[in-house]
Amino acid sequence: MARVCQLTGKKTTSGNNRPFSLKATKRTFRPNLFVKKMFNPETGRVEKMKLSAKAIRTLKKWQAEGAAKVEDTAKVGADHDAGTGKHVKKEKLTPKQKKELEAKKEEAAKEAGEAA
Repeated sequence: MARVCQLTGKKTTSGNNRPFSLKATKRTFRPNLFVKKMFNPETGRVEKMKLSAKAIRTLKKWQAEGAAKVEDTAKVGADHDAGTGKHVKKEKLTPKQKKELEAKKEEAAKEAGEAA
């Protein structure tokens, strides 16, 4: 499948060049395709996909809304086992996120102490 988006199905179409003289000559319109590595949560693997720019924007929107759990591997930290070599990017947290994470850990420790 050359020059076809695997998500939206966009493919090369044909049309006409129309200069000022309106003399029509044939041309092709190609989709704006990129090869992206995407994490598939169903299979647990990283797969290469040919996606159009519009499809990539749609996936980012779905990810932000939480409607789909499709993640770009460049943004995934230790959430999955793919790329467990020495060159794994760690997810960076803001100071606010660090404080929230520490607060959750303290609450869990308190609850564990009360339960025992």
